[in-house]
Amino acid sequence: MKDERSCLMDLYICEKPSQAKDLAGVMKASQRGDGFLHDGGNRVITWAFGHLLELYMPDDYDERYKSWSLETLPIAPESWRYNVRKSAFKQYKIVEGLVKKASTIYISTDYDREGEAIARSLLDRFRYSGPIRRVCLTALDESSIKKALNNVKDGKDTVSLYYAALARQRADWLVGMNVSRLYTVLARDVGFNHTLHVGRVITPTVALVCQRDREIAGFTPSPYWTLGVNVSVQNGQFAAQWIPPEECSDEQGRCVNKAYAEQVASQVNGANAVISKAETKPGKESAPLPFDLTSLQQYASKRWGYTAQQVLDAAQALYETHKATTYPRTDSRYLPESQKEDIPDILQALILSDQNVSGLVAGADPHRKARVFNDAKVTAHHAIIPTPARTDISAMSEIEFNLYDAIRRFYIAQFYSEFEFTKTSIEVQCGRHLFASAGKTPTKQGWKVLFASDSESSPKDEGEDTDAPVEQEKLPRVSQGEPALLNGAELANKMTRPAPHFTEATLLAAMENIARFVTEEKFKQILKDTAGLGTPATRASIIQGAVDKGYFKRQKKVLLATDKAHALIAVLPPAIKSPGMTAAWEQELEKVASGSGNMSVFMKQISTWICQMVEQLKVAAPVLTKEGGAMAKAFEGAKPPSHECFNCGGEMHRIKGKNGFFWGCQNEACKKTFPDNRGKPEKRIAAEDCPDCPDCGSPMRLRKGKAPGKKRASKFWGCTAYPDCKGTMPFKKSDFMD
Repeated sequence: MKDERSCLMDLYICEKPSQAKDLAGVMKASQRGDGFLHDGGNRVITWAFGHLLELYMPDDYDERYKSWSLETLPIAPESWRYNVRKSAFKQYKIVEGLVKKASTIYISTDYDREGEAIARSLLDRFRYSGPIRRVCLTALDESSIKKALNNVKDGKDTVSLYYAALARQRADWLVGMNVSRLYTVLARDVGFNHTLHVGRVITPTVALVCQRDREIAGFTPSPYWTLGVNVSVQNGQFAAQWIPPEECSDEQGRCVNKAYAEQVASQVNGANAVISKAETKPGKESAPLPFDLTSLQQYASKRWGYTAQQVLDAAQALYETHKATTYPRTDSRYLPESQKEDIPDILQALILSDQNVSGLVAGADPHRKARVFNDAKVTAHHAIIPTPARTDISAMSEIEFNLYDAIRRFYIAQFYSEFEFTKTSIEVQCGRHLFASAGKTPTKQGWKVLFASDSESSPKDEGEDTDAPVEQEKLPRVSQGEPALLNGAELANKMTRPAPHFTEATLLAAMENIARFVTEEKFKQILKDTAGLGTPATRASIIQGAVDKGYFKRQKKVLLATDKAHALIAVLPPAIKSPGMTAAWEQELEKVASGSGNMSVFMKQISTWICQMVEQLKVAAPVLTKEGGAMAKAFEGAKPPSHECFNCGGEMHRIKGKNGFFWGCQNEACKKTFPDNRGKPEKRIAAEDCPDCPDCGSPMRLRKGKAPGKKRASKFWGCTAYPDCKGTMPFKKSDFMD
């Protein structure tokens, strides 16, 4: 590479090495440097590893914050400071050196808030003041990258995304650091020695599940009765359901008067009746739109039982590794008009990637006017669709292929005709008793041929069972006024049921459409058609975080709140656990991201609110933690299983870390940690108990690895003088058992 100081240098900053490699392939920048790629001229591509900078922890600002106590709260930094991630320090220095030599910066990270922040936070730290351009990547195949490079935006057009990311980071920090510490200390005072994680989004999400579980536990079933009959007419027979009159029905139209239902059953069985209404109308149903992230997660949860995080990870791999689909963290299910020019290339790529779909593609009409193309409904990213790149489906994992297959089918469906049918509604009058039946007869399958074995092409939220007439495939031809005969009257005694427990699919739907669960009228109005709880990019990690922190437990497909969750939600103030408040915050962040809101004003409001709330709770602490107080009542019996610390005898509990679970002592004076072995803490073997190497005499340490021919990794003794000495010994657990 030429000396950057002697020429103008364009520096492209990517989010991660794989993204940089894809960009470099298109830009012909194949020459390698230390932490960057270049084209031998003035174009250089470097990368981060996600966020290279992390917000200070409280004790980075002041040593006194190391100890968690009420006296040190609230914590509200006057100026926000950042540390360089230790594991990424070398790359940080490389990027710093390149930025100082650059004449123009091209931000080439993911085109969203966090992607903008990854690059801009570095530029701010390095005090870069030169021109900034934005490469808006929506997919990582060659065609999409070329399009993005040919349509670069001015950096001024996207800087508001950075401000929204900063506001989100800092607001979350204020809530997490202050409220988590506050309630952990209060809980400790009543004997609950476990960390309570409180967050701007995770806590209202936990509150949703707690509320649903409480409603189910407190639900009192009520009996009601349904009545079905067989209706015989000239051209055949069909089933019909009784429509109870208002005087014997509840609000849902269910008959709650057993005697009345029995009387009707006896009156209509074998009785003559008349067809009082017979209406047949043609109908059409458009194909479901392509996925956004949330709808993909819901679909995959209901069809295959995948978790939201599994779907996000697999969708990210389809985007990054396989270049098979577009950017996954989108909240739009529409495509821009400009995407029409890619239709032939995408359909051709689908065939080249998998001949099995050639028949499905052959049935598509690429010239069809599809409702999916709508510039007005596209947000920063369009729907998830296949790319125009040929992909190797044999390299995909099972979950990756399942998602890819769903994504391509939903895309192909846009170019199929509507599903057509006739819908028949029949009402039967028997004296003063009314019965109804409905039928739906397909006349043209259209896009439905793509989903012959798929009942989840339009997943819906599960709600309480209803007793509306079930649509029958085919009804006999009848005419109004035609006589009929009722027989086979069948009276069924049923019980009302509560709304079901949340699954990942229904919880995602609840988070997306949070207005349905908001009781505060002022929030309900502003949230009806706008913000949800979290964003498509964060909802999976929120749910997984609630599991890891001990707030949710999975029971097959169902998510249940733990005792710890119920205890915490019971004592938190409404503003912290309210989905309305949190979604309103998200709405304000969206305003900042679009440039219509002000980050400084938002942060001042949040900081003032948090500090005032913490001060009020500190004053109330003695009442909350006294015997019989709110904290004592809530956390009684909420203590999860614990183990005694091997070092000090204190209480340990299981913690989810970056590399899996471990056990941590809750004694502030100890804080020792121990490895997790199948859900139990494992005592470390003391240095004096470790054997000496039989080859060189050096001390040995316990290692873990996979022996040749073995499927699973196992423990063994390895020499500390490795690689000079490669001595090993088998590890026998029985030698170290008491």
